[in-house]
Amino acid sequence: MVEKKLGILFLVSVVLAFLAGFFSSRILPEVPVGSGDDMFNLITESFERYYYYDIDEKEELDAFIESMRATISSYAKSNNDPYTRLVSTPLNTTPSDNETFVGIGINLVFEGNNIRITNVIYGSAAHQVLYPNDLIVGIVVDGTEILFEDLVGETEVLSYLQGELGDTKRLMVLSPESISAVYKDITYSEFATPSVYTRDLGESDIAYIKITQFAAEIEGVSLGTARVFSEILKTLEQTTLSGQNKTLILDLRDNPGGSLSALHNQGISGAFPGIVQQLLVRDLDNPAFTMVPKSGKVQTFIGGLSAPKPYDIKILVNENSASAAEVLAAALNTRGGYELFGEETYGKGVYQNQVRLKDIQGVRYSLAYTEGEWFYDGGKNVSNDPLVVTYIAQSGVKAIDIPLFVETLSLDMVSYSLTTYQDFLNYRLGLTGIDMLRTDGYFDQKTLDAVIAYNTIHALSVTNQITYETSKIIFDEYLEDMRDVSLDIQLQELISIIKNS
Repeated sequence: MVEKKLGILFLVSVVLAFLAGFFSSRILPEVPVGSGDDMFNLITESFERYYYYDIDEKEELDAFIESMRATISSYAKSNNDPYTRLVSTPLNTTPSDNETFVGIGINLVFEGNNIRITNVIYGSAAHQVLYPNDLIVGIVVDGTEILFEDLVGETEVLSYLQGELGDTKRLMVLSPESISAVYKDITYSEFATPSVYTRDLGESDIAYIKITQFAAEIEGVSLGTARVFSEILKTLEQTTLSGQNKTLILDLRDNPGGSLSALHNQGISGAFPGIVQQLLVRDLDNPAFTMVPKSGKVQTFIGGLSAPKPYDIKILVNENSASAAEVLAAALNTRGGYELFGEETYGKGVYQNQVRLKDIQGVRYSLAYTEGEWFYDGGKNVSNDPLVVTYIAQSGVKAIDIPLFVETLSLDMVSYSLTTYQDFLNYRLGLTGIDMLRTDGYFDQKTLDAVIAYNTIHALSVTNQITYETSKIIFDEYLEDMRDVSLDIQLQELISIIKNS
């Protein structure tokens, strides 16, 4: 792999990942827009000529960006299309390997120019320093406080947050219960963000591969999901999957999709075979899946093996398995005969592509648009024909939403944020049956008793409330337990099904 250079600042949130879908190509056509259409120029010229206030170049660029966003949003909204949108990508960053990451390690949304943290990546620079619902309101540069609300827009905010491996940034962070911001020093680090990985299940006959997304191969930068998957699979085929009566569990839960080239290389010369080609038999008469763009010209995609794999494959999916994850699940199920387990998938039967629009002040703006529909099993679409999934309920820590601190919680309060904490306390304290806490957000006496017990275990000074300090400990334990495969009830139930079959 090439040496790490300037890293991408942060991971986009799961919500944005869902909108990404999967793209029909990673090679984007370039159709740069000029200075704007005639109407935009007419309006801008009128403002410059007659408007009382002066219009500077920055204001004109911001207006142009908003006009692009408004136009795209209008077309998408009129067609009830949540996947078509304006995409902005900083140009002054070097792409990082999809399997590792240099930066802070947060998921976020913008609130005005401020940054609201929605999640923190385990093992990242932000781990145990920043927490969900913290608000980054500024940065200290050479001893000077720069408030994000005083900056022009999101692009300028991001310019202050760009950094290289080893850089330290002093952020101004406002917790949900604080009045004034505190300084948090973050040193940019490299941490794992694998698109595909394996875990040892402790079973001699069962191997496990998790695909979190489908990332394209980028020459000199990233191996891509297909190649990493192949390397992991070959190792498992020489160890756990070697011999008779073996099973591979392929985990596609919470996978929002991604690049088509990781799924199938479309016969591109020199391209690495996609995962569909690696797992399914080549059958010209029975495509693994098809894609149909506006032109109506059907594109077919087939497997690449001369014979089926000598082991069984079981696929785990859930309601967050979308787009390319559904394509792979559908192909493996209907063309490979491999069973799906878990919960019904998202049901995204369309795919997207991108076209470059314009580069403005170090940011590339592109149109991500819905290009067509995809089909499986001779013409079925998951939006109308859901995949057949053997239901396995999830419970325990994997069924709990991210604990999100909003305010200090105490006896007799009612708060929606309390429901997640009640779920977590039930799980962490092992409360079952009549001992279980209610989970409707009402802070009753039984909830108080559980809070006191939890806070006492962790030697907190305030024991009768869920404070910000309590919430940080809960989140740290939540992240730790989410990584433990033995606590994944769906996975453990599937292992049990395999062993008893």
